[in-house]
Amino acid sequence: MEDREHDNSWMNDPARNENRYAQLIEGSLFPPWTLFRESFREDHKLLLPRMIFLSMRTARQIPGAVMMKAGKGRDAVVYRVLRSWGKRICRLGQVRLSVLGAEKLDHNATYLFAVNHMSPMDIPAIYAALPVKAAFVANSIFRKIPVFSYWMRKSGAVFVEQGNPELEMQAFKDMLKRLKKKRSLILFPEGYIFQGEGLADFKRGGLHAAVLTDTPIIPLCIYGTQHVIRAGSLHIVPRSRVVIEFGDPVLPSSLDRASRKDIERVVHDRLAAMKARHASDWYGSRHR
Repeated sequence: MEDREHDNSWMNDPARNENRYAQLIEGSLFPPWTLFRESFREDHKLLLPRMIFLSMRTARQIPGAVMMKAGKGRDAVVYRVLRSWGKRICRLGQVRLSVLGAEKLDHNATYLFAVNHMSPMDIPAIYAALPVKAAFVANSIFRKIPVFSYWMRKSGAVFVEQGNPELEMQAFKDMLKRLKKKRSLILFPEGYIFQGEGLADFKRGGLHAAVLTDTPIIPLCIYGTQHVIRAGSLHIVPRSRVVIEFGDPVLPSSLDRASRKDIERVVHDRLAAMKARHASDWYGSRHR
C-alpha cells in the first residue's frame, strides 16, 4: 500500500512529467549515468536502477551485430535482443503482462501499429508482447542514449524532431520509405505521454503514411503501465497488471475517401473504445 501511495503522489505534481526525462538527458554528458543516479535516489527498491543497468548490458551484444551484414539475419538478431530486453525489464519490474489478439497478426505482413502512450514502460512492454519485427517512430531524444540508440537505429527506427516542421516532414518521408520496404513501424499518434482519461487528439501526419502505402493499421491498446511508472517518475511500482491488446486491422483500401482523409478519427475512435474497456475492467477488478 505504501508503494501505491508514493506512486499516486506524482499525479499532484505537474512538474513531474515526461519533460523531466528530456531535461535530464539533454543536460547530461552521459545520460545513462544521470538517469541511474536520479533513479537510485528515488526508487528505494532499486528496480529502475537495475533496469537501466540491464539495458546497458545489452552493449555486450553490439559487436556481434556490427559484424553482420545488413539484411534479414541482422534484423532477426536485433529483434531478438529488443524482445529479450523487453521481457527481462518486465520480469525485473514484476509486471503481470497479459497479451491479447497477437495470434491475429500475419508474421509475413507489414503493419503500422498505432499505440496509446501512457508511460515510459510502454516501450519495453510492447517489445515484450510484439510477435513480429517492428521499429518505433520515436522522439529524437532517444538518439542521445548510448546503447539503446544503437538498437533502435538498427531496428529501423524513425526519429522525429518535434516542433521542427522541416525535420517532421523528413520523418514522414522516412516512414513512407520504411513501409514501402515492408518494414513494420510502431507509432504513438498522441505524440507524447498522455496522463488523462481517454485519448489525447492524434497528431496529424503519421497515420497517413499507412494510407499512402496501403499498409494495415493495427490499433494497439496498452493499459496499466501508468501504474508501473508514471510520466516524470523514476520510481517503479512492482506487481502491477498490464494489458496489451492487438485490435483488428484498419485497412486503408477498404475505407471510403472521407475516412482515408480523416484516418486519425477512424483509428482514434477504435483505440479509445479499447482503452475505455480496459480501464473499466481494471477499475472493476479493483473493487471486486
